[in-house]
Amino acid sequence: MRRSLRETQVFLLAAGRGARAGGPKAWRELDGKPALWAHLANIIGAVASVSVSIQGEWSPRCKEHAPAAYWVATDPDQPMLASLQALLAYRPSDAPAFVYHVDMPLFERRVYRGLLDALKGRDAAVPVFEGRRGHPVLLSPGIFTDILALNPETGRLDEFLRDRNVAQVAVDGRAVLENRNA
Repeated sequence: MRRSLRETQVFLLAAGRGARAGGPKAWRELDGKPALWAHLANIIGAVASVSVSIQGEWSPRCKEHAPAAYWVATDPDQPMLASLQALLAYRPSDAPAFVYHVDMPLFERRVYRGLLDALKGRDAAVPVFEGRRGHPVLLSPGIFTDILALNPETGRLDEFLRDRNVAQVAVDGRAVLENRNA
């Protein structure tokens, strides 16, 4: 039986200061609105739940804009893994979770669908374009505890996944490799 996207969750990493980009990327324009709002519009309703790491002072604004999302305040000066771990600790369910950054392009549902179809019995599924792994990453609930045990100062999700059973899903667009640092 084919699993539905509505049986998954999304962890969106958006708490960064955006030092290389000249300010927080969550508030830079994407498709005519702040990137954070654009991502939420693209995914809320398509999945069971959306959890977002944000800077604490953004909480009132974010909760007002999208009360259906789970907003988790994290320290923007901590490594990205610390934000992911905060989302994992807070997670509303043990459903498979898509993980990506607010500075990524909006993804087409077929990318999510392809990853979900490939996850069967694996630790994770990642999109691959021209031999390079990208985002979003789909994590199996079976590895959540292992990710929570990583040292956020030295650990990285991409390195952790190198030694795991990961499905690589070929995609036809380089958007899975892009970010908006400039």
